[in-house]
Amino acid sequence: MKTRSLILTAILAASMCLTACSGEDYGKTVEQGRCIAFGNGKVSFVRDINKDPKKGPKYENTVLEYSMPNDPMEIGPEPSVGNFIDFNADKKEVVVYSGDALKTVTVEVVDAQKGVERFDSKVKGHTFPMINKEKGEVTIYHKKVLATLKIPAGMEAESLWTRGDDVRVFSTEKGQARRFMNISKTNIFKK
Repeated sequence: MKTRSLILTAILAASMCLTACSGEDYGKTVEQGRCIAFGNGKVSFVRDINKDPKKGPKYENTVLEYSMPNDPMEIGPEPSVGNFIDFNADKKEVVVYSGDALKTVTVEVVDAQKGVERFDSKVKGHTFPMINKEKGEVTIYHKKVLATLKIPAGMEAESLWTRGDDVRVFSTEKGQARRFMNISKTNIFKK
C-alpha cells in the first residue's frame, strides 16, 4: 500500500511538472454549475460557487454562458438541460431557474423517502420527474431523496422539474471554453 502511494505521488508530481513545462494553461478559470441551456455551440449554467465536492453544490443567482471549445476532442458528453436546481426536504423548498433568476418556492410534500440509492428498485430504470397531471403532483429524485410533491400554481411546466446535468468549463478567456466536461455523465474514476 505504501509503495502504491509513493508511485501515485510520483506520477502526480511528474504530471504537474509536465503541465508547468508545456506552457499551456488549460484552466486559468474553472467554472461549474447546473446546465439550463445547450445548443448552437453554447452552454449556459447556473454557477456553483462551492468548489469542494464533499460539501455539495452551492448555487448563486448567476448564469454563465460559454462558447464550446473549438477542438471537438475537448468536449465531453452532451448535457441534459433543465430548470430544476435543488430540493431541501427538511425545509420543504425547491429552487428553480425561472424568469432569468433563481426562485425558492415552498412546496407541499406528499411523501419523502430519504437514503434511497440510485440502484434501488424505486428509482432504477425510472425517468424523473414523473408528473401526474390528474393529481397535480410531481415525483422527483434528488440527493438520495425520492419525493412526491404537490405542484404549486404556475409551476406545471416539466422543464421546471427537470434537472440539468452538472457541467464544468476550463477557460483562458471570458466566454470561451477551452475544455468542457459533463460532470454528471463523466466517471473520472472509471478504469
